Amino acid sequence: MFFSLLFIERSLVEDRQVPLDATSNLPTLFDGTTRLYISYTCPFAQRVWITRNLKGLQENIKLVPIDLPNRPAWFKEKVNPANKVPALEHNGKIMGESLDLIKYVDRNFEGPSLYPLDPEKRDFGEDMLKNVDTTFSKVVFGSFKGDPAKDTAPVFDHLENALQKFDDGPFFLGDLSLVDVAYIPFVQRFQVFLGEVFKYDITAGRPKLAAWIEEMNKMVAYTQTITDSEYVINFFKKFMLIDSGFSFAVNLYTASSSMLVYMKIVLTFLVPLIHSVLEHRPASLDATADPPALFDGTTRLYTSYGCPYAQRVWITRNFKGLQEKIKLVPLNLGNRPAWYKDKVYPENKVPALEHNGKIIGESLDLIKYLDNTFEGPSLFPEDQAKREFGEELLKYTDTFTKTMWASLKGDPFTETAPVLDYLENSLYKFDDGPFFLGQFSLVDIAYIPFIERFQIALNELFKCDITVERPKLSAWIEEMNKIDAYVQTKTDSKEIVEIFKRKLMVRSYEYCFGSLLDLNLTRVFILAVRKQALSSEVYEQLDGLWI
Repeated sequence: MFFSLLFIERSLVEDRQVPLDATSNLPTLFDGTTRLYISYTCPFAQRVWITRNLKGLQENIKLVPIDLPNRPAWFKEKVNPANKVPALEHNGKIMGESLDLIKYVDRNFEGPSLYPLDPEKRDFGEDMLKNVDTTFSKVVFGSFKGDPAKDTAPVFDHLENALQKFDDGPFFLGDLSLVDVAYIPFVQRFQVFLGEVFKYDITAGRPKLAAWIEEMNKMVAYTQTITDSEYVINFFKKFMLIDSGFSFAVNLYTASSSMLVYMKIVLTFLVPLIHSVLEHRPASLDATADPPALFDGTTRLYTSYGCPYAQRVWITRNFKGLQEKIKLVPLNLGNRPAWYKDKVYPENKVPALEHNGKIIGESLDLIKYLDNTFEGPSLFPEDQAKREFGEELLKYTDTFTKTMWASLKGDPFTETAPVLDYLENSLYKFDDGPFFLGQFSLVDIAYIPFIERFQIALNELFKCDITVERPKLSAWIEEMNKIDAYVQTKTDSKEIVEIFKRKLMVRSYEYCFGSLLDLNLTRVFILAVRKQALSSEVYEQLDGLWI
């Protein structure tokens, strides 16, 4: 059967259409046209794309490629609320999940059947489909922090043995099937990446696997969907640094509807080693700087290098690999440009995000916005228990910071204990990783800028170690400091200590003179002290942003 399939599908080659972006018009939805929404580089969407091609449905199912980094707002609002690909528009409804979709397309459309009737083959096929995302991909991704040749041997040997199960063809179920379609997008990427970066040939000593890959590469239905090898290599290399070994993290394919499984794999194994793109810090803009060409289509993050609230959004941007998508615009807050308040953000504070013709502020809102709107690893779990606890922890950030600040005028050892113990206990809640929700999330991003500052200042000024008898908190800080997406945003420890020293000095002035002077005079006096004692930027951070 597979020979006839190969013959038929070779004639069905089509040109790739330009992906739709934020400027593209919405198609006429539910007009009877069947549409498959994909991204050309998403392996989950590739599964459905291959299935469509193999069944010769190019004229029956219209391909609608989406530019995920700049996806149209209407895609989430009117097509797929999950804002992910693949998605199939058919018979007045939208469906997702790649493994479900390849079965749906096979059952509901004309063309050669891609799943056997034989019960033994069907049972084995189901076992293989269950294995692909939960075991196979998980193990291979996990191997990137260890020894791929050794660590991946069991799963690649499993594929080799599976290919010997039936002798009536070179594919997993003998004839070509959905099982082959499910595996090939990932096997192709793993073969390219492991061969290039680790010099590991996954087919060595596995003749059946080698023959299977060779047969798959004879099919135009598959080959016309392949992501270019150089792109795959360069994309993965962007997230790697050579240190004592290779550290790796992936931020592609967030838009896949199978992303829950995929991101559990990535975040469980790779986050502790993640390295984002390193970039040079641009100079801060001051009152003499000209405004950028506002609302010209460029997405800009207005920040200050010393502001912990802005740091939250900066980390999120970095972790999701958006350095080329979101331009960093640092401001000198002590001498900020007048145009920033007049034309950008009337609140005159950072952070602020310029995106799709509007300005958005508030750090906790912004980290959620970036996570929901842009490509890259998802930073908030789908699991309901984790989502609810995550929201609770995000709300608690205000209590945490207020308590920590207040302790500076009292006894930090006793006054900070309740909130620090709360974080320590929270880190015991989930056991599938060292972070607050198990895997790295927005919760970790929300807390780390402040914990970083308090740990340094309290230790230096009060000899108070916030990690004493808090092993989980200590381990969490250690893990956070392995993440370059965060590390490259850190404020120099000497500057942090200086800020806190000045803050303590100001509080002593407030205590001594606050009851003696008219309230307005007190305010003027304190501000004068601050301005004289601090650099202008540090003063503005204290007075206007985060005291």
